[in-house]
Amino acid sequence: MLSHHVVREGRVLSSPEAVEIKTILVAVDGSEHSDKAVKYACAIGPPLGAELILLHVVPMLVSATPYHDTVSDQPFLALQKVGEDILARAKSLAESLGCTVTDLLSYGDPASRIVEVASERGADLIIMGSRGVSGFKRLFVGSISDKVSKDAGCPVMIVR
Repeated sequence: MLSHHVVREGRVLSSPEAVEIKTILVAVDGSEHSDKAVKYACAIGPPLGAELILLHVVPMLVSATPYHDTVSDQPFLALQKVGEDILARAKSLAESLGCTVTDLLSYGDPASRIVEVASERGADLIIMGSRGVSGFKRLFVGSISDKVSKDAGCPVMIVR
């Protein structure tokens, strides 16, 4: 619990409401920055008694073909397997640091789902890694961390 008191001449002038962090959502994507986000969450969460939730979002690919019934599920299944592996590695990293975590796999637009899951789970803080999107690509599509920090209903910590 973090609190701040203004003390002047031995008297407490104001006592703002303390900030409580009970739930931390950690968005993971398998990158080096994602691993750092897990490490930060493990440093912050346990001393506060906060629940740590690891989330990986499998992006949903929209088929460009009119033959939806004949399209193989292989690309989706491959992405799902990669997502499961990313979560397993992040969970293993957290456990090696002495952290107990809950892991979630979700599907859809990563930025939107991170914000939605944070809201659904009552997250007090989102921790995520930055991605190396720069130049023209960032100008046109932005980054997931940009979108999450803009749309989230709680603070977002972006780890580099």
